[in-house]
Amino acid sequence: MICRYFTAEEDRAFTASVLEYNDENCTDERRAMMEKGIRDRTALLLYLIPMRSLAVKEEDASAFLLDMQKDIGWIISSFRPTGASYNAYLTQLCRFRVMRFQRTKSRNERMENAMLFSDPTIFEPAVSEHCVPYSADADGSRIMRMDMKETASYIVRDRGRSSMALSNKEKQLSDMLVKPQQRRQFISYILALPQTESPGFIAGISRLLRTDIVAVSHLYTLRHEFLEMRSGKTIRTLEDVSGRHWKVMMQLRQAIWSETDGNARKVLTEKYRKLSGIYSRRRIELGKARAGMSHKEIALIFGVSRSAVSYGIKRMRLMIEAVAGGL
Repeated sequence: MICRYFTAEEDRAFTASVLEYNDENCTDERRAMMEKGIRDRTALLLYLIPMRSLAVKEEDASAFLLDMQKDIGWIISSFRPTGASYNAYLTQLCRFRVMRFQRTKSRNERMENAMLFSDPTIFEPAVSEHCVPYSADADGSRIMRMDMKETASYIVRDRGRSSMALSNKEKQLSDMLVKPQQRRQFISYILALPQTESPGFIAGISRLLRTDIVAVSHLYTLRHEFLEMRSGKTIRTLEDVSGRHWKVMMQLRQAIWSETDGNARKVLTEKYRKLSGIYSRRRIELGKARAGMSHKEIALIFGVSRSAVSYGIKRMRLMIEAVAGGL
């Protein structure tokens, strides 16, 4: 039984064996005879202790052991007669190494999830031939002190006089965004979009509105901060959960592919089907969490009714689809 490895009697006996192994007077023959048993039992304890004493899940304990395999020789040779048992020594070592392992694991998962669930448009170049931002030498320091309501109002009012080369579709839409009402509807439309904007997209918005890129970038920064406070924790939780589901699904697919027993493959296939449904629901929830600002939230910015915002966004969407085929 597993518990026997943690009895006082077993602990004392194994502690004595490790001390004998490390003793400089131990002969090479004796050390060679003891080595495999000591290494194997140390590996087993490095797997059991995190689960027994540190509340580590079995799958993480297995990964932790794999991470520790290369250090087992050093762990054994570093044990000295200090009065503490070998189990106590390993437990103390595991406390520090498990914390480091979990931090590294969390960081790697965040990076993997960021790649797995991020919108590929974030890797667009910020500036290209067709997304050079509009610049009007605005007072950047004053704009950066504005809140979202002030920034949105500034963009509604501020339409630069200088022109720049625009494509035909850009010019058609830009010419429709002259009056304050249309500009307010357009800003409402982009504030309600999901969080997938890229630097090139923001530059394009400044071109259409003929508003300095500083003001448009600041508006998006404020929107990002608002949405982070509202949904950031939920998004990261859903990304973590979805990422774990995705990895298990890939493992199940590999197991299904390599399984030769028909009944076992049927069981694995059913598990994959159920998990795939759960994963799809998590992705839908993630999409909702990444939604832009609600019509009610936008209404508070402009001091109008929610129905007015909804009507304006619908009208602007139809206009954009008619002119440019959608943004």
